[in-house]
Amino acid sequence: MIHTMNIKSFPIKKQALITTCLLQLIISFFTLGIAWQLNQAVFDVFINNDYSNTAVTLGLLLFFLLVKSLLTFCLKKSLHNSSQHLQIVLRQRLHQCIGYHALPSHRLQLLALDSVKALDKIFIFIAPPILSLIFLLPIILITILYLDPWSALIMMITLPIAPILLWLIGHMTRRATVDQWKQLDELTLAFKDTLAGIISLKIFRQENRQKSHLATLSHLFSQASLKVLRLAFISSFTIELITTLTIAILAVSIGFRLLYGEISFQLAFFLLLLLPEFYQPLRQSGMAFHAYIDVKTAWKNLQEIFHQPNQSITEHQDTLRLPPGVHLTNASFTYPDAPLPTLENLSLDFPAGSITCIYGTSGMGKTTLLKLLAGLLQPQTGHVQMEDKELKQISLDSRHKLITYVPQSPHVFQGSLADNICLFERASYTDEMLLKITQIINDVGLHLSPDTPLGAGGLNLSHGERQRIGLARALYQNRPLVLLDEPTSGLEAKEEQNLLQLLSQFAKGKTIIVVSHHQTVRQWADIAIEVHHE
Repeated sequence: MIHTMNIKSFPIKKQALITTCLLQLIISFFTLGIAWQLNQAVFDVFINNDYSNTAVTLGLLLFFLLVKSLLTFCLKKSLHNSSQHLQIVLRQRLHQCIGYHALPSHRLQLLALDSVKALDKIFIFIAPPILSLIFLLPIILITILYLDPWSALIMMITLPIAPILLWLIGHMTRRATVDQWKQLDELTLAFKDTLAGIISLKIFRQENRQKSHLATLSHLFSQASLKVLRLAFISSFTIELITTLTIAILAVSIGFRLLYGEISFQLAFFLLLLLPEFYQPLRQSGMAFHAYIDVKTAWKNLQEIFHQPNQSITEHQDTLRLPPGVHLTNASFTYPDAPLPTLENLSLDFPAGSITCIYGTSGMGKTTLLKLLAGLLQPQTGHVQMEDKELKQISLDSRHKLITYVPQSPHVFQGSLADNICLFERASYTDEMLLKITQIINDVGLHLSPDTPLGAGGLNLSHGERQRIGLARALYQNRPLVLLDEPTSGLEAKEEQNLLQLLSQFAKGKTIIVVSHHQTVRQWADIAIEVHHE
């Protein structure tokens, strides 16, 4: 498994990288110009008492300062854009991995939010000092080497101290950082479970015990965080102390040489102006190093998902016969950390244009079977085929055009009812689209208008209403393969009959596979298949 970090590992645009480097190079030369103009102004006014060129010198100094500020802003903007691009690409890759790996929701949330967001530190804390080390530091060092070789020699001797120190500290902080991420993962899962089951905890009066457990987790996470922060403070303080002492030694050396006439005031003052700029990247290296540890841990977590084996998906199926028949051959699937397989050597055939009901006792893997048929999960062994084509070899775009999957409890997004049915397909709706959406809403028995706000801050929906929204999505998408997980659970007998009649009309020219415990649904379907363990 590959966890190494290098510039080629990150999806950064080459043009953005070149632009960033070019901006830093120009900023480095403007830094020299600012130091020289300031040095010239002080020399003319306080040493030579010559005010004839002061206006020009100060004007150039102001010009250099303004241009450097503008270039620095452009540099930060370029880094910010690169960070946003990186996060978007990685989240898209995570989205693609959902179809290959059985990721728990809390794990996916941690990766998509915390781990991906942690990579933003590359562009905030790591990239600026690295760019300065690559461009600004050599330019200043070459300039000082040309003007004063003795000072340049001292600078070159003290320069490797900080990297060596950071390497030593890295061995101390690595374990603490890994512990911090593990504690965060566990804490996220515990909070999620507690919020999901808060009503049950209150009913059985166990909220105090769970509160104690969460307090323990929070304390452990705080300890891990404080340990990392303590080491970060010590290392940053040490680096700051070393660079300050080095600047002081150089300043004293320059002062004595100035006192004995071995160096001019103008050169001495110019060197003193450049020294803080030279050691600034080293001062920032402590924060950059600890940001790197966090980034490395986050990148490793992402790579564990990205580098799991999956199958390339390149085939487009424009010539596939519709509606398609679906075939499952010796398929087995086991969730991570599960002691037993959920499905084992399962072979089923779903004829084209038929309605098939899958039933069986709870825990037999019926929902997992639907996810395999939808391509959301991949069997560890065996095959899922649509007609004579492997489902995993069909492109994601083609799958989206072929398959509709309605889970047992469809998610409701923050937005209008129309947005939730169309899944934000359009920013605005034409009259024709609104008419179609309204008809679908009436067909599934939702007594709401298309602009009804739902989700966070919107109308609270019952389980049955959520199911109807899921069915409305299937009706709107109108795809040839429809997978429904318990579409009639919680409905009254009359409502169930109305819904089945609607599905009968909808089923023309489609292959429908339904998971249901209801005898009525089994009798309605063309084929009923019981799933059970051997």
